[in-house]
Amino acid sequence: MREQTMRKTLLAAVVLAATAWTLGPAPACAVEYIPVYKASLFGGQYFLKGTNANVNANGSLNVAPVLQFNDRWSLIPHYWFNYQGTKGVGDGVGSGTLFQQQMDHRISATPIYNPAETDWKLKLPVSYRRSFLKETLDETWGYGLFDYEKVSIGVEAENVYNDPFSYRIGFDAYRVLFPNYSSLESQNQVDPSGNPLNRELTSKSVLDTWNFQLTMAGSRPFPYDDPVISLHATASTLYQSFNDQRLVNRQGQYNATKPYGRQDFQQNLSVAVGYPRPLKLGSRDFRLGYMFSFNASYNGSNQNSFDAARTMFIYDAYSYYSLGGGPSWNIAWGDKKRPASVNLSFLYSHQVYTGRLAQNTDGLYLGSNQWQDRYTLGMSNSYPIAKNFNLIAKANFLWATSNQAYEKTYLYSYRTANYMMGFAYEY
Repeated sequence: MREQTMRKTLLAAVVLAATAWTLGPAPACAVEYIPVYKASLFGGQYFLKGTNANVNANGSLNVAPVLQFNDRWSLIPHYWFNYQGTKGVGDGVGSGTLFQQQMDHRISATPIYNPAETDWKLKLPVSYRRSFLKETLDETWGYGLFDYEKVSIGVEAENVYNDPFSYRIGFDAYRVLFPNYSSLESQNQVDPSGNPLNRELTSKSVLDTWNFQLTMAGSRPFPYDDPVISLHATASTLYQSFNDQRLVNRQGQYNATKPYGRQDFQQNLSVAVGYPRPLKLGSRDFRLGYMFSFNASYNGSNQNSFDAARTMFIYDAYSYYSLGGGPSWNIAWGDKKRPASVNLSFLYSHQVYTGRLAQNTDGLYLGSNQWQDRYTLGMSNSYPIAKNFNLIAKANFLWATSNQAYEKTYLYSYRTANYMMGFAYEY
């Protein structure tokens, strides 16, 4: 398994090298190097339903220098490291689970071409990501059940027609693999009575996917010449193919007719309106920013589910729609490049499964579709304390409610919170 991972890492490196080769030979003049470094280190704590985890650390590192070859060609190599010891409030919650640690490494290279006498930028990003996840204290890094790797290549065209406002279109293709994951059903093909399981998770690599995503995004000032507000919109379509996840029929068996595997189509739309304006309080000048965002998404899946314990067939078990949105505020003062700031945000989301039914505390199915409401409140403060260094404190709260009362393995109605404090460096 480790040899397979090494081969894929080597393949990603070859792809990166081939992409860099497309730049062609560099001109005789020296390459301009623009350093961009960001790092942060925080300490914090996570709370679930009134129970708190131990204080732990969060840290990240971004290295993304710009290599400018000439007026038309540039290259952005990027390395990203992230360690999460304090669990985020939006992370999945198992029944009574407090512990979770995550570590990510990502390398990428993005060649950028600027056609002469235009506002267009053409990009060809390629990347490789390795994510490690520990769910229990006795797990070892590299052996987590939900560790995954992602290899991605894309193409994007962006027109910066009125800096910083732009519109862009991009296409990405990527493969996600879970090298350590194999479902329990694939290890034991029968239930306690000796009957075959044959459910959607009976195959081994049921989480591995091929993914193809088309994204369109843009921003515009209003009025154009003397902006007062800004409008931002993003629309995307994602196709996911779960090649090893066989479709389940009403008898709890594999589907014998095409298509055999699970396929998902996810549509996403987000819109935001920003209203920045100056504010004067006494003799001090402030910059006040207000934004309201709205998002809608729909995931259409052809996968069903079969509950063998209750001999219950659930049609269209993975399709859902969600709606959400909310306001955010920001007030900043001091140096525009290194300001002090206070931020406050609130987000509401409502998700409904179109085929999955809610259950009572004993697991018996009810007649209504499963839904969940989530309310998220975020607060943060940033204050410059030295050159390139900021002191940052932040806290987040999440309230989740649902009509799904069966919570033997996963929580649907709960409260979580976390706080973090630390330093950020930016150069």
